[in-house]
Amino acid sequence: MKIAIAGAGALGGRVGSQLFEAGYDVTLIDMWEEHVNKINEDGLEIQTETDTYTIDIPATLPKNIDGTFDLIIILTKAMQSVEMVKTLETQGAIREDTALLTMMNGLGHKDRLKELIKEDHIFLAVTMWTAGLRGPGQILLEGSGSIIMQRADGIDTPLGHEINDIFNKAKLNSKLSDDVFLAIWEKVVVNSVLNPLCTILDKRIGEIAAYSEVDNMIGPLIQEIVDVANSRDVALDYNKSFEKIKASFPDEVAGLHYPSMHQDFSNKRPTEIDYLNGQIARYGEEKGIKTPLNEMITHMVHQLEMKNQ
Repeated sequence: MKIAIAGAGALGGRVGSQLFEAGYDVTLIDMWEEHVNKINEDGLEIQTETDTYTIDIPATLPKNIDGTFDLIIILTKAMQSVEMVKTLETQGAIREDTALLTMMNGLGHKDRLKELIKEDHIFLAVTMWTAGLRGPGQILLEGSGSIIMQRADGIDTPLGHEINDIFNKAKLNSKLSDDVFLAIWEKVVVNSVLNPLCTILDKRIGEIAAYSEVDNMIGPLIQEIVDVANSRDVALDYNKSFEKIKASFPDEVAGLHYPSMHQDFSNKRPTEIDYLNGQIARYGEEKGIKTPLNEMITHMVHQLEMKNQ
C-alpha cells in the first residue's frame, strides 16, 4: 500500500516514521518548505527517550506531489485540512478508490471532509500518541499511545481491517471501533483541558498535574464538555473522562510533554482552539447549554495568539 502523510509535523512524523520503519511505502507531505528540504537533504532525525537516529524517508511539498496514493493520512492542523485535500485533488494524488483517514484534533472533521470526498472513502481516527517538533527535520518521540479508528459512515469493511493491521504492524497500537465519535469526544476532553491550560500557564502536563487542587480546577471544565457531548447523543462519561485525563499525568505516559497547542503557540503558529473549546462553546449555544469556561478559555488563547501577530 502506498501511503501519504499529509501534514508531517510532530505527530505526522511519528506516524509516518513508524510506518516507514515497518517497511511501508510512505511519503511525507508538508507545507513547511524548510522542514521538507531538511528531511530530503539529511533525513528525518528522531530523538527518543534513549536514542537519536536518522531515517531516509521521502518528503515533498503539496504543490510538488507526483503520483497517487492508496491511503492518505490527514495530520495537518484542523484549519489547514480543507486546503490540503483540495491541493491533493488538484495534484491528482487522490484516485476514486483512495482512502482518507484523519487523526486531527478537534471536532467536525467528517462534515468538512465529506464536502470534498465521498463519505465511504473517509476514515476517522483518534490517537493518544504524542510527539514534539524540535526543528526542521527533527522530531521528539516520548511515551506510549494508541489509535482507535472507524469508517466515517460506521460500516465495517475489509479496507478498514487492512489499515488497522498496517498500523499494528507499525506498533501504533490500533483498534477498530464501533463508535468512533465517542472516542473522538473522549480525546476532545483531554485536548480541551490539557492543551489550553498548558498553553495559558506555560507548563508541561506533569506540571499541571502537580498542582494540589488540580481535580477542583479541571472538574467543572470536564463537566461542561460532557454536558455538550450528551446533548449531541454522545454517551461521554464524566468519571471516565476525568480518569482518562489523569492517566496522562505520569512522566512515562505524557507528563514530560508540552501539548501540540503549546508547541504551536511557542512557534508562533495559529492554534486549534476554535476546533476544541471554541467548537464546544458553539455546540453548547446550539443546544442552549451554557459553557462559560470553554468560552473564557477560547478568549484567553486568542489573547495569547495576539502576541504572535
